[in-house]
Amino acid sequence: MKILPWSFYDRLLTPSGILVFKAALVVSLLASTMGVLTSFSTKISFLLVLLYQGLVRSFGHYNHDEMLAVYYLAILAFVPCGDDFSFDHWTRRTEPNQPRIAYGFPILLMQLLMAWVYFSSALVKLRVAGLKYLSPDNLPVLAIFHSLDNLHDTSFKYAFWLPQIRGALPFIVALVLVWELIFPLAIFWQRARWWILSFGILFHIATLLLMNIFFPYQLAMYLIFVDWDRVGAWLDKRRVATDQ
Repeated sequence: MKILPWSFYDRLLTPSGILVFKAALVVSLLASTMGVLTSFSTKISFLLVLLYQGLVRSFGHYNHDEMLAVYYLAILAFVPCGDDFSFDHWTRRTEPNQPRIAYGFPILLMQLLMAWVYFSSALVKLRVAGLKYLSPDNLPVLAIFHSLDNLHDTSFKYAFWLPQIRGALPFIVALVLVWELIFPLAIFWQRARWWILSFGILFHIATLLLMNIFFPYQLAMYLIFVDWDRVGAWLDKRRVATDQ
C-alpha cells in the first residue's frame, strides 16, 4: 500500500475508479481461470488481488480469511499452470516439454501452505494461551462476543447454547487443536486425508453457526488435495462403459 502515492488512491477511491479496477480484476481472474495468456494473466491477477486485499483490509474490515488465496495466486503466477487444461494448451501447436516435478511441486507447495495455516493456528493458541485455551469458558465467551459484535454480516444465537454444554467444551476444543496439529498428515497419508478434510468442513460450518466466522474460500481450496488425474481416469472409464 505504501509503494503507491496517495494521489493514486485519490483517483482509485472514486465510483468510476473502483468500477474500472473491479472490471480489470474480474477480467484478469477469468483469463487466469480459463488459461488465456496464462503467464501474463496470472501475474496481473496476483497483483490486482493483492491491491484489492490491501484496499479492503486497510480501509474496511480487517480479516485474514483470504490470505491463503493470495499465496496460491503468487504460486500460480510463476508456474506453468496453463500447460494442459487451458485455452493456451488448446491453441498451442506444440506440446509443453516440462518435467513432471514442474507440475507436482506447485501442488505440494500449496498443500503445505494449507497445512501450515492450520498447524500454526494451533501453535499460536498454545503459545499465547497455553492450557488456559481449554478453559470451559473460553469458547462461549468468544462465540457470544463474535455473535454480538457489529463487524460481521449477521447475528447468530447458537452461541448462547454453549454454556449448557460447558463441561464438554474442553474436550471439543482439545479435539479441534489435535485436528489442527495433525492436518499435515493430509498431505502424505491419503487414507487419513479425507477424514481430516471432512472434519475441516464440519469445523468451518460450526464456526459459522457458533462464532459468526466463515472461511468459504479456504474450504474451496480443499480441492487442491483432490487427485484430478485419478478423477479424470475414472470419468474416462465411466464414459467408455456408457458407450459400450
